[in-house]
Amino acid sequence: MARQQEGDAPAPRKLLIGAPFQIFTADFDGSKFSITSTNTTSGTAPSWLLPRKPNLVYAVDENGYDLSVFNLSEDKTSLNYLSSASGSGGVVFLEFNSDQTRIVGAAYGRGAVDVWDSSDPNGSIKYMQRIEASKLVEPSPGQDSNHPHQALLDPTGRWFVIPDLGGDKLLLLDSQDDRWEMTVAASFPAGTGPRHGGFIQAGDNNTFYAVASELSNELFLFQLHYAAADATVTFTQVQKQSTYGAAFPPANATSAAAGELAVAPNQRDVYVSNRLSGNATDSIAHFVFDAGERSPGLRFADTVSSGGILPRMFSLGQTDDDDDDAALLFVANQGGENGLVALRRCNDTGALDPTPVATLPNKALVAEELAATPNMGPQFVLEI
Repeated sequence: MARQQEGDAPAPRKLLIGAPFQIFTADFDGSKFSITSTNTTSGTAPSWLLPRKPNLVYAVDENGYDLSVFNLSEDKTSLNYLSSASGSGGVVFLEFNSDQTRIVGAAYGRGAVDVWDSSDPNGSIKYMQRIEASKLVEPSPGQDSNHPHQALLDPTGRWFVIPDLGGDKLLLLDSQDDRWEMTVAASFPAGTGPRHGGFIQAGDNNTFYAVASELSNELFLFQLHYAAADATVTFTQVQKQSTYGAAFPPANATSAAAGELAVAPNQRDVYVSNRLSGNATDSIAHFVFDAGERSPGLRFADTVSSGGILPRMFSLGQTDDDDDDAALLFVANQGGENGLVALRRCNDTGALDPTPVATLPNKALVAEELAATPNMGPQFVLEI
């Protein structure tokens, strides 16, 4: 956020929102959301957006093969389409390498990982290569394919960790010198379905990785050990627990499917979205990390309503040295009454206030052609 002069009204926060057929920009003034632009392309599913300063936004099309590039206006209130290029089908996540000259995409639909050249400062992208997960691991019993769901760059800036939901594996991709060599980092029991994770740094050279599983609704914690001599990373599982905690089981355990995971800037508070729980609304669970001297772990703290159903993605507000240290959490609900929700977060405790600061109904966020189709609300929200 831009720094404000004393006495000035706070500048509105700027958001990117992705929903079936649509990409929105929006303002949030602390009490309400205002859509500032809508970019509509029928048939697409821009379920992940990757901004690049000062003025570029890359967007997947989960329903197709294209990676599209947009220009973001200087005031961050509109997008202008620039170009597209084709890669693997069904990409659901994008991540830069450390110097933003490469983009790695998790192609859930293809069962692969894409690598793009993004070195052109004007936004032009070039497809480099596809890495098939099936050449490394087979799908788990009952799964039709490998399904990479995320490609998250680790704190060293070298390795991408890729949860393969269909293969019940964590895959490790080496980006150094454009190697793009993939290995298996960890295995899960069949039917676990690792989906999204996040890194936790507990002091110097003490890195952990938490990952939420979609099929088993479990939260796993791994400790990472880096061996510089042979350029390897070892993942050691140290904990496993329900994403619902012991006291808040889902009303429908058969349909329940954990979604997003985010780690707060304080490297202590971890949040997980629980979807399709069978309750009136779904939820965001809060866990607290304790490095401990002998037994590091995540402790379940609480859960609050997401304000809707199917919170596929949520994100913490942006921070800087003079900001509020992620005092807000923005939720994108694909279904239910509220498509967009802002929840207040206490930085001292990490607790989420169950009373939303603001909401925007799904009827304002669903494309006209999809109004009669359930669960066509937003899939992505990010402060920029």
